[in-house]
Amino acid sequence: MVRIKSWVDKISGHMNNLAALAVVMTMCIIVLNIILRSVFGKPLTGIMDYVMILTAVTISLALAACAVQNGHIAVDLIIERVPRKLRHLIDIMTNTSSFLFWTLAAIFMLEYARSMAATGTLFPTTQIPFAPVLVVVAAGIFALSAVLLHKVLDTVRKLIV
Repeated sequence: MVRIKSWVDKISGHMNNLAALAVVMTMCIIVLNIILRSVFGKPLTGIMDYVMILTAVTISLALAACAVQNGHIAVDLIIERVPRKLRHLIDIMTNTSSFLFWTLAAIFMLEYARSMAATGTLFPTTQIPFAPVLVVVAAGIFALSAVLLHKVLDTVRKLIV
């Protein structure tokens, strides 16, 4: 169990670092666009495409790290007042349903990426292929699923012990 947690933490940490890099890149592109527009009167072409891509990458890659740190919104007000075993059962049910949902979402995202690759769909202005961005988003969602699966297994262990 410790190895799984270590692996999940390491993967989510690396993905979070990539998400932070994407935020910095987004900021640099926006600042560069402002400077080019105001000083030279010539903005970057395709700025919206770049910002959309980097925003999708940022959010998807940061999901797992947020889940590891419990940085999401949780309804603990009522749950904290129930007995420990019932609390664990509720956690198992919610994390299992979340795991199933996000795993299916990642699978569908990969299927969507495959169809976009098959049709050769590109972003309109920059002509960047759409499929690799979708694969990165799917990878971030799969990492979130791994975190949720670990939480389910950890809660089951706590319930049994």
